[in-house]
Amino acid sequence: MCLRAGIIATVLALSSTVAAWSATITVQYTVDAGGSNNKPLNGLSAMATFIASGNQLNVLLKNTSTGLPVGFDVSDSLLVSLGFNLPTNISIVSGSAAVIGSGSVGLGQWSSRGPGASVAEEWAWTNGTGGDLLSTYRQIITTSQGNHGLKKFNGTTGTVGGPFGGIAASPVLAAIPGPQRAVSNSIEFSLLLSGLLTEAQLKYMADNSIVEYGSDVRYLKTPDSDPRVPEPASLALVAIAAVSLMRRRLRARA
Repeated sequence: MCLRAGIIATVLALSSTVAAWSATITVQYTVDAGGSNNKPLNGLSAMATFIASGNQLNVLLKNTSTGLPVGFDVSDSLLVSLGFNLPTNISIVSGSAAVIGSGSVGLGQWSSRGPGASVAEEWAWTNGTGGDLLSTYRQIITTSQGNHGLKKFNGTTGTVGGPFGGIAASPVLAAIPGPQRAVSNSIEFSLLLSGLLTEAQLKYMADNSIVEYGSDVRYLKTPDSDPRVPEPASLALVAIAAVSLMRRRLRARA
């Protein structure tokens, strides 16, 4: 009886630990990753904060630009997509919210919207990869057309109207036309995942994420991006394979 009670207590304690576990990783996007405009970045930059808590992943995406590359028009100045790779055994189950971040405001058609207001009708998520330079990323958050299997944060399907609907810098570097819409300077997204992330997996995912400006106009990555390094889940598989190979060799020598 005591043993059973001890097991139950241990399980409950572990469940409580999993539910309470959380980790936060913030990354800066300052490194050129390509696009149709190849002029100097001239202050183009972004930031994302990834917060994992249990099966919940919150992402605060912010346009931190202080300048724009030569040749950018208004729509090019908008941050429109975030691409990242969850571990291969984890996917997005649903997107529960896309709201204007603290200290941010709506622009143009969204000028009446303030912090906490939803913009879920113009932002979507997918596990189906993206177009152009987003094609190697399994998960995309976007307001841009041209991505696959999009599901809007308001629970509906259909196209989004980007790049308008994207995130402008603060102060705004290119005036948004009145008939259009945008947010200055951040949007917070809430996602439900199919599994739990370790802190190492969250860091790898964040470090190797990418952002898009305009429609394939410019992409930025983090200074810590290293696509040659396997994700933590893959490292475990590599180790298992190495041990298995070593055992076979030892048996062959015996």
